[in-house]
Amino acid sequence: MRFRLVDNIWDELKRYTVDDNYILITDDNIYRLYKDDIDRLLCVRNNILLIKPGEESKNLENVVKIYDKLVEKNIDRNGFILSLGGGMIGDLAGFAASTYKRGINYVQIPTTLLAQVDSSIGGKTAVNYGGYKNLIGTFYFPVETIIDIRFLKTLSKRDFISGLGEVVKYGIIADYEFFKYIKENLNGIFDKEDNILRYIVGKSVEIKSSIVEKDKFDLNIRHNLNFGHTVGHSIESHFNYEMYYHGEAVILGMLVELKIAYLKGLIGNEYFEEIRALLLSLIESYKFNEDEIDGLIKIMKNDKKNIDRKIAFVLPVGKGKVDTFFDIEEKTIKDAFLTYYRE
Repeated sequence: MRFRLVDNIWDELKRYTVDDNYILITDDNIYRLYKDDIDRLLCVRNNILLIKPGEESKNLENVVKIYDKLVEKNIDRNGFILSLGGGMIGDLAGFAASTYKRGINYVQIPTTLLAQVDSSIGGKTAVNYGGYKNLIGTFYFPVETIIDIRFLKTLSKRDFISGLGEVVKYGIIADYEFFKYIKENLNGIFDKEDNILRYIVGKSVEIKSSIVEKDKFDLNIRHNLNFGHTVGHSIESHFNYEMYYHGEAVILGMLVELKIAYLKGLIGNEYFEEIRALLLSLIESYKFNEDEIDGLIKIMKNDKKNIDRKIAFVLPVGKGKVDTFFDIEEKTIKDAFLTYYRE
């Protein structure tokens, strides 16, 4: 598993576009922003496939479009898919690469903070199916992930915060000193200062890749990466992926799961408030009513991480430490939803 932080992504990609044995997959927004750079890279070749932005595009229909483009260009097993975009593009491109001709090379070029620190690292590919997120997928690692923080300069504040939630998560699950760094440098992070961005992206990738290297196929320690995701995925699904971005839902999920940990006595009040204050500085809390909570719990009961029909929660147990629990009472879950946002 190889990743690099680079200063000029277009120069780095030239070696993959020397001949005609590749396609570049991106979305309409990225192409509009970087059209001149992309056109120069492709040298007017018709090696590009544009996908409509949005989570709803992560489907089998678009995978078929990728297959059709690969066949049209006669890409052989030594060819490449270049995935230029956020998590949706990376998941689609990776899934297509893992299944076309039983697997061809692909390169991740993540353009959002969420993709740079999370979805492009770890080898998970997937598409949504039947209303379920990431139901169909594979483990398939890119040749490399190439990260250029200059892409982050064009992100909206909402997109940036969506990725920042995952950055904070790494501090909570694995490195309390990193958590403190984020808290102390939050203004510089939002100002997108180069040295700070390079550090938080590099550190996040380092933490995630070290976990993935120990558990490539998500059988044990990699579960720690799911802090906030049991509740977060249920929130995404409950609102039909329309109200919250993935990272926003995970921030709300971390807040609720943090409160579960506090109610269970796994962490003390000082640490609870320290994490809670940082997370609440990123997002406006949502007051779930009891009917919504019942619906969310029903969704969580179908989470793929569950064992013996018991909901799996990754919860903080100390500074920079988490553990997995399957014995959280439904009343505690409801209490956490009802009180996570209150002073």
